[in-house]
This record gives sequence, structure tokens and C-alpha cells, in this order.
Amino acid sequence: MSNSAAYEWTYVDVEAERRRDLRARLVQEISRSRNLRGQAKSLRRAYGTAKVDVHVVSVPGSADSSELAAALASARAVNERAEAELARAAADVWSLPDTGKQARDDGGPAAAPAREARPGTAPAARRTDRTDQVRAAALVEAEALLTRDGPSCEPADLPVFARRLDALRRSRTAEEARLLLHDLGVLVHRSTQRQRDALRADALRARLLDRLDDAEPAERKRLAEAVREAPDPSRLEDEVDLAVARADTARHRSTVADTLMRVLRERDYAVGEDFADLLAENGSVVVPFDETDGYGLRLALAADRPGLSTVLVAEEATDPETDREVQRWFCEEQLPGIEEAVRAHGVGLARTSALPPGVRPTAVVPDGTWPDTGLAHDRTGEDEGEGEAADQRERDGRPERRRTRRTRPARSTTYGQERQRER
Repeated sequence: MSNSAAYEWTYVDVEAERRRDLRARLVQEISRSRNLRGQAKSLRRAYGTAKVDVHVVSVPGSADSSELAAALASARAVNERAEAELARAAADVWSLPDTGKQARDDGGPAAAPAREARPGTAPAARRTDRTDQVRAAALVEAEALLTRDGPSCEPADLPVFARRLDALRRSRTAEEARLLLHDLGVLVHRSTQRQRDALRADALRARLLDRLDDAEPAERKRLAEAVREAPDPSRLEDEVDLAVARADTARHRSTVADTLMRVLRERDYAVGEDFADLLAENGSVVVPFDETDGYGLRLALAADRPGLSTVLVAEEATDPETDREVQRWFCEEQLPGIEEAVRAHGVGLARTSALPPGVRPTAVVPDGTWPDTGLAHDRTGEDEGEGEAADQRERDGRPERRRTRRTRPARSTTYGQERQRER
């Protein structure tokens, strides 16, 4: 055990985290809906395909987890239906047409249909048959490629693919057909990669902008502008997470302070009404064990991280023997119970350092900073309640305190507050 200890605290607001997770997934589906809507418009504009409606789901900022879950399910259903309709539209666009009709519509000669080579056919005729077979096979493969990957390509590339497919239909040699098919495959691959990267960046950008709603206003404004302008927002992901973590720490400080106040009250510590507010705002508060002991507990919350420290403190200097007894009593009978109770109230505590009892004297608080109990602290003679206090210490198992007495004037400070910051 220890007469001083440091902790890293954690607190999880279950409902808030569930809303945050659902909101992040919904943002991804909304980004997907908008991209599907853009693909549908491009395909219809270029080839006159059937209209594909893609509804973009929206929810109010105050939506709870049940509303967000319903919106997420709806967005997924919309996107799945839209992808199926787009796949059918793409299949209609890239289906192999009648080559004779295609040539006549373009005002050119019709491509010859594939024929089976007959025994005794002249070499030129056999070459023509071979070209027709290679061209037909290449067209089937090209159609399958564009049906499968066309919807995943950049919309601006679709007319390019159409021209390559038309050139393939008009190819005059087997080598030309193979080359056109290979070039088409390279173009489609590069286009899908560019589109995939763009969609990934758009989805991440949308998620980061949504996540920044939980950051502090100043950091939200600065980082949101950077995320919008960054070609690759992934380099800002860690910075956004840190900004949100800092804001979460600031938001949860009051919850941690409230929990500490509740736990100390349950253990009969002299905790004032303003304890939680002062601890959350000022970061450090001294709580006396009682009005006669002259010992207390200093609690401090770190300003910029989820850190908590507890230190045994004294109002004034004490003799070493009594000091060791008080330290041992606090470390063995008080601190473990405080830690367990805090965790039981939902705040995690991970001890990061500790100072065992008896290693060094208990720290004495600066003069004038000991919390006032509302009574005059006259240290010149025997305290009126000293006998009763001694009896109570004996019942509690606490050591009797012996100290050098000083004359201290009555103070009217706010109970539980350290006044040093106002000096």
C-alpha cells in the first residue's frame, strides 16, 4: 500500500459510445449512398440507362442510439438495392450487341460473323475465321469485365471504355483484338483503383468530420478545415483522435469528480458541497479526515490527461512515530477501500506509481491552505472535544496524533477548497 499514489482513470459512457459507433457507421453508408447516386447519374447521362433512385438517409444531431440504428439499417438496404440496380444497368450497357446492327448504325461495314473453318479452305479464309473467333471471344471477355468492374470505375472513364469496346468490335486481326482487350483491362484496373482510393478518402473524410463534432470548438474548426483540404485525410486521423480524446477527458472530469465525492462521503470523509466542482475546475482539493485529527487526503486531477493522484497530507508537522502509524492506517484501511469503491461506481483506476508508508514524512500543506470546517482552530490549549475525538479514534483503530501546536486564527474559506490559487 501507499501513502501517495498516482492513477490513470478511465470512464466509458456506454450510451454515448454506442451513439458514436452507430454514427460513424451511418456516415460511411451515407458517403456510399452519395457515390452510388453519382454513378447512377453518370451512367444514365452517358447511355440512357433506366433511372436508379438512391435515397440519402439523414438523422437529426440529437438522435439516440435506437434512431441511429434504424437509420443505419435503412441506409444499408437502400445501398444494397441501388448496387443491384446499377449492376443490371451496367450489364445492359456492356451486353454484346448485334454486330451487324452496330455497324449499320455507325454507317460502317458490318463485322463478319464467326465461321467454322472447313477442310480445304484457303489460308486467307482460315485467317478470317480465326480472327472472327478471337474477336468474338475477346468481346465476351470484355463484356464480362465491364459488367463486373464497370460500376466500380470512375464515371468519367465510361465513355473511354465504350470507344475501346467499339474498336474491339471493329478489329480486323486477331492480334489487334487481343491488344485492344489487354488495353481495356489495364484501363479498367487503373480506373477502379483510382475510384477505390477516392471513395476511401471520401468515406474517411466524412468519418473524421463527423468525429470532430466531439472535439473542442477551437480544435474542431482548425482540424475540420485541414481534413476538408487534405488530398489524403488519413495523415490527420491520429490528430483527430487525440483531439477527441482530450475533449472526452475534459467532459469526463466532472463525472470522475462526482464519483470521488460520492465515495468519500460514503466513507464519512468531511466533503463539502463544492468538492466536485472545485476538483473538476481547480484540479486539487484537500479533504480532512475529521476536524481534530489534522490529517487529510489531497486529491488532484491532471489538467490535460486522465490522471489522478492521492496524497496523505497534514495540517502541521507531527512526530515521526505518529506519522508512521497514520500512514500505515491510511494505506492499509482506507486507500484500498476508496479504490474499490471508485471502480464499483464505473470509473476505472489503473495505478501507475505508489510511495509506500514510512518512506518519507507526510507532506504539510502550506500555511493558510488547510480547509476550514467552519470552526475556530484555537491551538493554544486543549481542544474541547479532544477526549471524545480520542475515543472515536480508538473505536476506528486510528492512532492518536501527537503534534507541535501552533496558534491558528479562525478562517472562513469555502469548505474543501484550497485557497492558494486565489492568492
